[in-house]
Amino acid sequence: MLMFAEYPRVENFGPSFAEKIVDQYNPCMRHLILHKLFPIVFVAIICSSFQTADRSLLSADFERPYKVKQYLLKYRYLSIELNQATRIPIPIIIAMAGLESNWGTSDLAKKANNHFGIKIKNSWEESYCKYTQEYLDYYGDVANQCFRKYKLIRESYVDFGRFLTQRDPYRQLLRYPEWDYINWAYGLEHLNYATDPYYAEKLVRIIEDYRLHEVR
Repeated sequence: MLMFAEYPRVENFGPSFAEKIVDQYNPCMRHLILHKLFPIVFVAIICSSFQTADRSLLSADFERPYKVKQYLLKYRYLSIELNQATRIPIPIIIAMAGLESNWGTSDLAKKANNHFGIKIKNSWEESYCKYTQEYLDYYGDVANQCFRKYKLIRESYVDFGRFLTQRDPYRQLLRYPEWDYINWAYGLEHLNYATDPYYAEKLVRIIEDYRLHEVR
């Protein structure tokens, strides 16, 4: 036979806290509050506590891939600095850097300190040229492209900030609030930041799969 622990009754400890609160009311009102209102409030509190516990467990079980965690440990502060200077959303900065540099492991990132895939179209001091995947009307092909080369990774972040906030048409993205990473992502795709026709979808998936919108 299953045995259940017998919990002490409230009356064993004298007048309850609830009774003290409602003592000032007339008998009918006291009955209504004690036997109708407080049970409902108590159940609501218990349910809320279980929901909070469930969320905590989900959060505890979540873990980003190793290379994503390493990238955040090294460069999260650069994304925060850039956000504070430009209002470009932090999740957009990190997702683009992760996608364009393969989380800091690509040849472009290692040999040119370029984490955002910005190409050379005008004069630039140093360049790094490589074959890369490009798209035209949803058809992909490999082409030789030259990219900006930086002395420091920080310079790549700063240049990316200037690229979006000081150049047409990208600076029109600033009309979107910082929390609206979805419109930022699709705006970047629409304005042809990259030739990949699924660029926005990839950014949003990276942000949501790795919870980059929670990075502060």
